[in-house]
Amino acid sequence: MIEDNTTTQNLKLSEDKKQIVATVGQYVLTAFILVFILFNLTFVFPPYTFPDEVYFRVESGETAGEVAENLYQQSLVRSPKTFKALIFLLGGQKKIQAGSYYFGEPISTLAIAMRLTNRFLGHEPYRITFFEGASAAKIAKAISQEAPDFNEELFVELGTHWEGYLFPDTYFFSKLDGPADMIKVMRDNFDTRIKEVEGDIKATGKTMNEIITMASIIDREVRTEKDRHLVSGILWKRIASGMPLQVDATFEYYLGKTTFDLTKTDLKSESPYNTYVNKGLPPTPIGNPGWDAIVAAIFPEESDYWFYLSDHDGNIHYAKTFEEHKANRVRYGI
Repeated sequence: MIEDNTTTQNLKLSEDKKQIVATVGQYVLTAFILVFILFNLTFVFPPYTFPDEVYFRVESGETAGEVAENLYQQSLVRSPKTFKALIFLLGGQKKIQAGSYYFGEPISTLAIAMRLTNRFLGHEPYRITFFEGASAAKIAKAISQEAPDFNEELFVELGTHWEGYLFPDTYFFSKLDGPADMIKVMRDNFDTRIKEVEGDIKATGKTMNEIITMASIIDREVRTEKDRHLVSGILWKRIASGMPLQVDATFEYYLGKTTFDLTKTDLKSESPYNTYVNKGLPPTPIGNPGWDAIVAAIFPEESDYWFYLSDHDGNIHYAKTFEEHKANRVRYGI
């Protein structure tokens, strides 16, 4: 009988183990299912309110938290915290790239994070390149040739206020970007680049506006790096001595005339941009200078020259005296 009881007890223990294993298995399966559902809801399935065909703008300098909150507010992600965690795993907020992103259909939070860190915009942006020295009006003209339904007048109105501070570069915009958005991107680019020489500008004793205004003149007056530094030295020397700058580039800005179109009447015209009748710099930059011109304005090259002129081929000829300068004008037909 004792053996029979032992056998019965062993069988009962075996059944209990099976029951425990079965119960644990059910819990594990349930937990796995819950984790699977949670994973899909968090990382794979987009919010059910995800809008159709939407553009999302990431501004330069935005933090991962700001981007995450904006995504959440536009119903593009279920959880800002999840998005931030994914960005951390993908390399941190420095990996997020500015731009206008197009989502033609709902996609997962993981997919959004991947696109924002790899700058996959989801659309074909139009490319705008404007060169050193271009004014806001000329930039607007360049954009209008590429961008559909572009408000050229509004860009000129807004951009002229920031003349000199729209950094020349190649930009990529979408139809979501209006004049204000474009100008902000260009301004941000300027702010980023100018940080490299802020200390040097301060060391000159001149204001930022003085440096940028001089750079805008240099960019319109001469072409080569060597000439830029020499002309910078001449122009700063003229200002220091109380001599008018007498540069022709400003006339193109407010009259639309080049050196070879100017008349004696133009040279006497009433305007704060007329550097023949007014001493010192004009009140604002006359265009948006490139990096080389900005550097030249900061680091002028000293010389014995007081005068220079550009011939019909764009070559610069220097003179130490006004008599030499007049001789150059005759020699090169200026």
